[in-house]
Amino acid sequence: MDFLKNAKRLPVIDWNLTFFGAHEQKVGEDWVVPVEKHYAFECIFVLNGEEYANIHSEDYTLKQGDFFIIPPEFLHQVSAGKELKYFCFHFDIDDPNLKVQLINGLKYYYPATSKLCKQVTPHLLKMDSLIADGEFSFDTKMIIQIELSKILQFFYHAARKQIGKSTSTQAEYSRMIADYMKGKLTSQVLGYIKNGYLPEEKPVIVEDAINSVGISSGYGFRIFKETYGISPRDYLSKLKINEAKKLLMKPRYSISEIGSSLGYSNLANFSRQFKRWTEISPHAFRKKAKVAIRTH
Repeated sequence: MDFLKNAKRLPVIDWNLTFFGAHEQKVGEDWVVPVEKHYAFECIFVLNGEEYANIHSEDYTLKQGDFFIIPPEFLHQVSAGKELKYFCFHFDIDDPNLKVQLINGLKYYYPATSKLCKQVTPHLLKMDSLIADGEFSFDTKMIIQIELSKILQFFYHAARKQIGKSTSTQAEYSRMIADYMKGKLTSQVLGYIKNGYLPEEKPVIVEDAINSVGISSGYGFRIFKETYGISPRDYLSKLKINEAKKLLMKPRYSISEIGSSLGYSNLANFSRQFKRWTEISPHAFRKKAKVAIRTH
């Protein structure tokens, strides 16, 4: 008997939302950041004065109340104008559909008078105000997540209105490739955790994800990089990093088991790759996480 045959359900939520690098700073006119890029979105909000930004050979002058968002892997440079004080943070989310919509649908620069800037400003100011607290309790972290979620909702609705038909096919192919890798990896990890061994089918491979869409490997690699700003292999690596970090927070799983669940043939290979990703060993990450949990 199916006890839930008449049940109405909410969707499963399986994504990692990361918030980091948030800071407020007042700088002099000689302040210049070298040309750089990040693997996550960067958001800049000017609290006072002027800030100059260059991205894709375009120059922008940000004034008080203006907002600027830089997509992942986009080369850019920023510098100070007069009396600059700004609030900045980075965020990343591994939901393929949302990420591609934000990358393709958002502009870089939103002046204070724009609709989106007016919508997100109260939430940006709320997050900035938390810096003065000094003590970052559980409540503080929850407020940050709530405010960031509200900002993401405004981003999502603004991006949907901007996405053009010319990029929709490539974006959809790229999303399907990303969805395939995320779904396969999740099933692989859950299968190992449940059964204690990997299923007979081979671990997640980028080429299989591209083949599942029915396009050539070269075309798949190119449009994925154009859509997400990183290669499919780098995207898969980021998914593995997130899964590894989540599992390392759970003491009941050994580091060897975690490596096996991600498709590594032995502990040494997993430890070496994890350290390459994060500059810290799995054992050190787990130890650091335990200390953080006890502290808070």
